[in-house]
Amino acid sequence: MRQPAEWKVGTSYRFSDSSGLEQIKSAGLNCIELVLHGQDWLNNFEALAKQFTDIVNEAARLDIEVWSVHLPFTDPWDVSCLDAELRKTIIDNQYRMLQLAESWGVGIAVLHPSFEPISEEERPARMAVCQEALRTLAQLTRNLNIRVAVECLPRTCLGNTSDEILQLIESTSGLLVCCDVNHLLHESAENFINKVGSRIGTVHMSDYDGIDERHWLPGKGITQWDKVLNALTKQGYQGPFMFEVRNGVPEELKSCWEGMIH
Repeated sequence: MRQPAEWKVGTSYRFSDSSGLEQIKSAGLNCIELVLHGQDWLNNFEALAKQFTDIVNEAARLDIEVWSVHLPFTDPWDVSCLDAELRKTIIDNQYRMLQLAESWGVGIAVLHPSFEPISEEERPARMAVCQEALRTLAQLTRNLNIRVAVECLPRTCLGNTSDEILQLIESTSGLLVCCDVNHLLHESAENFINKVGSRIGTVHMSDYDGIDERHWLPGKGITQWDKVLNALTKQGYQGPFMFEVRNGVPEELKSCWEGMIH
């Protein structure tokens, strides 16, 4: 069983980040999650694909692993859309993003199961179509070397508890889960981790106040990090510890991690 001190450590990385890959490397971080959200992929795919391919190539030159990508979200990308024709288009667009990420050698793609707000009245229908959409994406990627990791989300989004996440993925063995501890507003992180178990394929790590997501540096909020690390280890998680901190400075992230494991 690999202990946390043996895990790789990384950070989410946006095209617009002021901290460049050289700074990430010099700080001692060794992997990134490439955030594809926030760009106009629907109208500018080819140009953006080239720009992000250049980032992937630069990461490879620096020996930084692109561990995962974060797929686009918001309404135009919402796989729980109740309009069947529009949902098919959304799934096709997400699959195109998955193919691109797989061409970069990335093994995990983080997907939001919905956008929001979602009313209680429409929640059952949205859960049903989301489950089917996720099954379709898993089937489409069977011949690709990339797996979809469904992210737990806050507030009224789908997948805002361990029970909902398990309901979304239970019938599709190829799906993984991205555990974002800063999104868990209805249960503790350790409870979520212990219930979802080995289906957790990647993580988003930041702190919060328990009221809403904050993406603070770990230690600034209420998360009990010793319990989080112990639960992940108990469930056989192999890393990496992927920071998703708002305006995170690589040197501060590395120092934070070292403080957590010593």
